[in-house]
Amino acid sequence: MIGRYFVHNGTLKDIAQAQVSLGDINYAYGYGVYESLKIRKGHMFFCQQHVARLWHSAEIIGIAHRFERARVAQWLQQLVTKNQVEDANLKVMLIGGSGNRGEDANLYAILLNPLFPPRNLYRQGVATITWRGERLYPQAKSLNMLSSTLAYRQARAAGAYDALMVNQRGQVTEGTRSNLFATDGSVIYTPPAAETLAGVTKSTVMQTIAELGIGIKERSLPMAELHNWRGLFLTSTSSKVMPIGRVDERHFAIPELVRTVMQSYEAFLKDWLNNTQETDRQTEIERAVTDTSP
Repeated sequence: MIGRYFVHNGTLKDIAQAQVSLGDINYAYGYGVYESLKIRKGHMFFCQQHVARLWHSAEIIGIAHRFERARVAQWLQQLVTKNQVEDANLKVMLIGGSGNRGEDANLYAILLNPLFPPRNLYRQGVATITWRGERLYPQAKSLNMLSSTLAYRQARAAGAYDALMVNQRGQVTEGTRSNLFATDGSVIYTPPAAETLAGVTKSTVMQTIAELGIGIKERSLPMAELHNWRGLFLTSTSSKVMPIGRVDERHFAIPELVRTVMQSYEAFLKDWLNNTQETDRQTEIERAVTDTSP
């Protein structure tokens, strides 16, 4: 963790006060959901979308709580401001309580070191392995990360960047912490939303692809068709659009179509940040005018 403060149920506390009871079964069994947000130049990226997905994940696994979306967004901004961080990852966790009304559910937010993948990976693509397994409740970003953890550890042991999860039907679904896309050179495909986590980065990348006029479709990606794909890439909060250069022993070139998506998404994020900064400046000006008005 970085910074001096964390959030617990809307209150900023010193990190020295952080503690979890070993007897709390909700923590021991991973009965909770989480989100990871990116902080760059002091700005949170896509906060409302992340909080909305946190709520969706909680609903899927039945976590009742008393928190309001708008208030949570305020608490996260207070955490960033209080810690005076420029670049970080922000992890927010919603832990289930013992009752059906959610009075004793807990919400935590902490700041973590930012992740910046080496630039050469974007030029040459990353190595991945395939791993037979799938997450329980794939549409929920839950704290139960056993399958993903086992797959990721095996990938790292093999010197790979990540593992691609393969379900019981032999379909490649997603990375351990990322969404998957494949292309035949003209159209881009991604596994159906019902079978994967609806990533916030994935949704904005799909928006970028559509605005480029490139075909984007949801469909299953069977392992048996792996040799037919011209290119593949992963998306996540920290890595953005990461091309894949190898899956197991099969190598892939990075097609121009994927490089176009990578460049366009970088431009999209830059424009988003510039617009956010301009909105913040205008808000400060309006506030200053209001404060000095007779």
